Amino acid sequence: MKNRQNAQIRKPKIIKSFYQTILAEGIEGASIAKVAKRININATLVLHYFGNKENMILELVDYVIDEYTKLFLKSRSHAADPEERLPALLNTIWSKAYYEKIKIAATLSVIGISFRNKRIQNKIKGLYKIYKEFLISELTDMHNNGIVGKQDFERTSNVLLTMIEGSRYFKHFFVKTKDVDQYNHDMSMAAMGVLKNPSWQN
Repeated sequence: MKNRQNAQIRKPKIIKSFYQTILAEGIEGASIAKVAKRININATLVLHYFGNKENMILELVDYVIDEYTKLFLKSRSHAADPEERLPALLNTIWSKAYYEKIKIAATLSVIGISFRNKRIQNKIKGLYKIYKEFLISELTDMHNNGIVGKQDFERTSNVLLTMIEGSRYFKHFFVKTKDVDQYNHDMSMAAMGVLKNPSWQN
């Protein structure tokens, strides 16, 4: 029981250290020794919990899922009125909190590794599957409450995910800091248009 409790405390700390080390050193330079040193533990303890770096990357993807889940649950709890749920969802997606929740450098590092590692690639696919299922569920519920019209929500979710991920990378490289609020507003309104006017699916 004590070992399990220790693992529940230590593993998230190690994964957060791994994430910070990736940001500082890049994923290739984020060695187990450096991860351990950052939080003043022995590298053997990291190996005890994770076995190898690949397993740490897989757990990091789970950490990303958990972080974004918390963000969306917080957004939903603040939108008790069904009419507020759609703008609340879109404003959360195109917000500073969403953009900065996981730094894009870490995202790109893990995606880069996934081209050479099938397990990591499948884990990332699983992340997007969860995200897509979440969007489909939310949009279906909104439809049932008369907030959005009838449409193929799987197709809609594909388009929204493309907008979400594409805008995140585009913003990093091309949108100036002073223009970020306007850009986020524009993307949120564009997504609202996709949802409210599904004639593009005809």
